[in-house]
This record gives sequence, structure tokens and C-alpha cells, in this order.
Amino acid sequence: MYHFARTPRWLAGHALAGVLLVIFLIAGFWQLSRHNEVRERNSVIAERQAMPPLDEDRFFDAMSDTETIDQLEYRSVSLAMVDFDWDESVLIRNRSLGGVAGCHLALPAETASTNSDESYGVLVVAGWLPEPGCGTTRGSEAGSTDVIAIRLATPTPITGRIRTSQERGLLGPTDPAEGQLSSLARVDVERIERQTTLDLVPVYVERIDHRDAVDIAPVRFEDVNAMTPTGETLAWGEDTAPDLIMLTPVPLPPPELDAGPHLGYTLQWFSFALVAIVGYTLVLRHQARRGESEQIADD
Repeated sequence: MYHFARTPRWLAGHALAGVLLVIFLIAGFWQLSRHNEVRERNSVIAERQAMPPLDEDRFFDAMSDTETIDQLEYRSVSLAMVDFDWDESVLIRNRSLGGVAGCHLALPAETASTNSDESYGVLVVAGWLPEPGCGTTRGSEAGSTDVIAIRLATPTPITGRIRTSQERGLLGPTDPAEGQLSSLARVDVERIERQTTLDLVPVYVERIDHRDAVDIAPVRFEDVNAMTPTGETLAWGEDTAPDLIMLTPVPLPPPELDAGPHLGYTLQWFSFALVAIVGYTLVLRHQARRGESEQIADD
């Protein structure tokens, strides 16, 4: 009845069906493992976010132990005295918030431990800016339009979320390894440290409090009179427009803790495997009955 299944053409069909079935099952189990990883990750993030903020001393002590740095990600930290360095600011491009295009403002900052006079460098992501605030930055050539002028409140208390430095994956844009860059594709602490005067700790801090640590206004270059060396004040020219709109970086929201689409993809791939098994079985039965009917007709 099933003698046809041993012919070369059908043997090739068996092999193809088997390969597809294996692919469907591997994809299904891989998506299931990704679902479990996301659940475990979300559980860790929720647990760490619920912990009390680290103070400066515990935070900087932990930076000396490379084995514990990854365990600090998503924990909060309170830095009492932070002095931003606008001249070394970096925009992290192509960052959206609520479906709106924009960028992240990253500022190297100097802070100190309360128990010592030693100072430390920390990269602080002050928040998200809409696309109009991601244009030409201070330091552009005279005559440029749409220069972004910054007023920094220093020293500034910061409460932030600890994040590990971002690295390029298998795909994605690359940044030049050398030179002074005003924008980067990702928050690469090591790359930013190469162009700063500070010795940065290997993590960065996302600002999560809503105090206006940084105010930003788009102005014309010729309207800027002077900025103090510490960045505390910005003196405006006499022709400065009185109706300039001040922009404040929006603190970054916490990571979403949804399970994502992996469970749905798992069911989808396993459904493909089931359809392949049932469908191919029906094809074999249909071919067997067809051959049996033809044999009866010949008799």
C-alpha cells in the first residue's frame, strides 16, 4: 500500500519534510527559551528596582569589583554633588520616546564620595530630547543657526538608574574609534571616556528624578554672550529673543517588564510543526489510497 513511499522522489520528500519539522521544533524551543529568559530578566529588574538607592560610597566601592558590576544594573543610586561638563557632552542619536523621534543627552560629570576628597567621573544620561533639540551643539562655528545653548545647575543632586555600557551587537551602526565625536550610536562608556578629561567608572547613570538639572534653549550663535567656566550661568546677548522656549531633558522611563512576543512565536512554530506532521501524514494516506484505487481499476 505504501510501496510508493520508498521511491527516490518520495524519499527526497521525506527528507525535506523532516528538515522542515526539525527547523520548526528548534525555532519553537528557542523562542520558548527566550520567553523564559525575558521572564527571569524582568524578575531581576523588578527586584533591583525595588531596592533602596545606593549612596555614593557603596556605589564607588562596588566599581572597584568587576564581578559585582553586572549585579548593580537597574539599581538606583543617589549622587549628592554632580558637576556636569557640557563641553564634553554627547548626544546618543536615534532614541524615541512615546513614538516621538529624538536623542539622549549624555553628560560626563564629576562627583565625590562623602567619606573622602577623591573625585570620580560618572557618565550621566540626563534624559531624552525631541529631535529639534538634537541639532548642532555648542562649540559650532560662528554664524551657525540653531545652536543649542545649555544652562547647567551645579552642583546638582542626581538620582539615577545604573546601566552597564552598551556594546555593538552582530548588526548595527558603528562609530569612529578615534576623534572627538558629538554624537554616538549607543552609550559606549569606554568610547566616551577616550574623549573626556575624566576617568569614568565603567557604568553610566540614567537620570530618573524630575528635578530640572539641565535646561536647554535653541538660540542663535550670535545671541550667546558668554558662559562661565563652571557652566553655572549663561549670559545672553542684548538681542536675545524674549520668547525662547526652554526644553528640559525628559527623565528616561524604567524598562518595560512585559513578556514580549516570544510565547506567541513559540505557539506559532509548534503549530507549524503540528501542521507539518498532520499534513504530510494526510498526503501519504491520500497517495496510498489513490494508488490502491488505480490498482483495483487495473484488475
